[in-house]
Amino acid sequence: MLTQTYFDRFYDWVVRPIQSLDDQKRVHEIAQDNFGQDAFPLQHIGDWHTTYPEGRRLLCAGDHIVGYVSIWPIAADQAQQFCLGELMEKQLHTLSIQQVRQQGADHWYIGAVVIEASLRKPIKGNPIGFLLAMALNNWAEMAGVQYPVTVFSPAYSPEGEKLLRRFGFDLLRDGNHMPDGDPLYLRTAQDKNSLFQSFAQHGIPQLFE
Repeated sequence: MLTQTYFDRFYDWVVRPIQSLDDQKRVHEIAQDNFGQDAFPLQHIGDWHTTYPEGRRLLCAGDHIVGYVSIWPIAADQAQQFCLGELMEKQLHTLSIQQVRQQGADHWYIGAVVIEASLRKPIKGNPIGFLLAMALNNWAEMAGVQYPVTVFSPAYSPEGEKLLRRFGFDLLRDGNHMPDGDPLYLRTAQDKNSLFQSFAQHGIPQLFE
């Protein structure tokens, strides 16, 4: 059953997966607007989508894509190196959809939670929080998420840090100890119930009951 108390305020927003090359190009445009020359190239976006098509969720207002979030499965040894500050973000590689379906994954990387600049000011609801809440709910329901699970994410701005803290992430390593200069946040959970119990404590309910 769909939980209404949180999500009904966003009745006019849609979160969906990438469906076309045009979607990938729009993701690249939004990334460039937010990160400039640090944005991953379009080829990288396409390669990761081909390897793991479930990795990105798009936030849409009608037919217009206004934001996206990416959640990727990462090999445990590579995730450990990254969390120790030994790898740059561009050195990470997603596991394939076949690997996740066959073997599962217990380390996941939130690469970005991004919306158009025009939506960063307070408007009806909180679109970036809604996007991440929907994406995490969908992710937690997917086959292949293994528990105990570790989810980690760089914070690219003070607003990003606030958002991650709201979802129960803790600071693992400050930016001075990360090669890209961005603080790293981490969240662990023993099982899905404990994951959503933590989210609920921060005001984020489980989408399906």
